[in-house]
Amino acid sequence: MREQVKKSRRKNQDFNYARPGALDMDVNQFAPLIGLFRRFRSLVLRREVEVVGRCNLCGKCCRSILLSDGGRWLRRMSRFERLVAEAPEHDRFRPIGRSEGGRLLFDCAMLAGDNTCSCHDARPALCSNYPSKSLYYKGGRLLDDCGYTYRAVTFRDVLLGRKPLRPPDFSALLQREIELKKDGS
Repeated sequence: MREQVKKSRRKNQDFNYARPGALDMDVNQFAPLIGLFRRFRSLVLRREVEVVGRCNLCGKCCRSILLSDGGRWLRRMSRFERLVAEAPEHDRFRPIGRSEGGRLLFDCAMLAGDNTCSCHDARPALCSNYPSKSLYYKGGRLLDDCGYTYRAVTFRDVLLGRKPLRPPDFSALLQREIELKKDGS
């Protein structure tokens, strides 16, 4: 039973990756606070960050990357080996060294010479979901020459009237009122 729970946890596990420069976590110790502020802002303004743009096929997102398991960046080879044993699709990543902050750095072995993925159709979810919103909410940013960008509504946008504050979903509020009246009757 314990192994079954472990397997189900692994299926729903959120894996992530980023380039060290894109996250600036090694340089910027305030990245977690920035991420917390971004999450707070999206809750208050009721607006999720959007990922816009398209891939430039530069291959930089496949080189010198950080891997995360369970929300924590990998620092020990034993943890990476355990990750590969539990999720074999991570075997494609090859350790190449450490970042300034001591996190393990990896290159993807499936990156072809023309900066494309040699097994694009069978790549893991963490690759196909890059760049994910979770990187933004961890305080990360994308490299300047990346074809993708994060687009977020800011407090300034709302205060200056450039973007309206998104009202709550009226149908959800109405449904909640109906349920409360049924429970009170």
